[in-house]
Amino acid sequence: MLSDMELTDTHTHTMYSGHGEGEPKDTVAEAVRLGLTTFAITEHLVLPANIDPEGEYSLLPDQVYLYQQQVRQEQEENLQLDILLGVEVDWRDGAEGFILEQLGLVGNDLQTTAPPAPTPYQLILGSVHALTGESGIPDGFWPFDTETTIEGWQERSLRYVWEHYVKLWLDAVNSNVPFDIMAHPDLPKKLGFAPDFDASYLWQQMAEAAAANSVIIECSTAGLYAPIEEIYPNPDLLSAFCRAGVPCTTASDAHAPGLVARDHDKAVEAMYAAGYRVVTVPTGTGDRRQIEIR
Repeated sequence: MLSDMELTDTHTHTMYSGHGEGEPKDTVAEAVRLGLTTFAITEHLVLPANIDPEGEYSLLPDQVYLYQQQVRQEQEENLQLDILLGVEVDWRDGAEGFILEQLGLVGNDLQTTAPPAPTPYQLILGSVHALTGESGIPDGFWPFDTETTIEGWQERSLRYVWEHYVKLWLDAVNSNVPFDIMAHPDLPKKLGFAPDFDASYLWQQMAEAAAANSVIIECSTAGLYAPIEEIYPNPDLLSAFCRAGVPCTTASDAHAPGLVARDHDKAVEAMYAAGYRVVTVPTGTGDRRQIEIR
């Protein structure tokens, strides 16, 4: 199995993420060297200045055009590879309008039925990296996946964090933002804080919402290199997605050229164990194609 499967990677970052390495041309060169057929660069969408003033975790406003132009140049120079100009959106409570504006969806007036303007991005990933909108802390922003703010886990119960995270995740999936893929669906476990309770009811809610909104979820190998040392999502959640008919793709969440498509075979094996028999891959034309797992 897997010896002659196509290699794809729909979640990668560069120096423009503020915490990655290499330019778009460097990651594309690695994708070409490895023989990938579909490759997406998905920098973090601009965050408000009060959250990320220095661009440590996202594109800065004055970098957006340059980032887009560099990816487009790689598309023109590497026609043998389907390169997608993508973006990863960090969902936050109450931020839908800001996100739509940053995506260029200025025609998407939530008060009208006007069709949205086209976005410059060919692939939009959704993710939740922080708890926001907590009761009693309306302006709070707690990144639960970084060592520098790990004390937040001692201040909250595991069940509380996971339930609040899933609420935010569901809000994102059900929003007006046209997400193509939801990235690392069980990210809160990253630092080792997996649920210590039966979370099957949460997994079912996530699976039903993803199916209802026709989004893809990713099977990401990045978790293998985090303290949790486990693929995103965990086997039970991945199986729940599969049972609900939610398509799944593979991703590395690479933050350096040498990590592109890292452990692709392990992602596919996890998908197969969960019941998947195809990898679903977005295309530059907005369609989806399938790769048989064999």
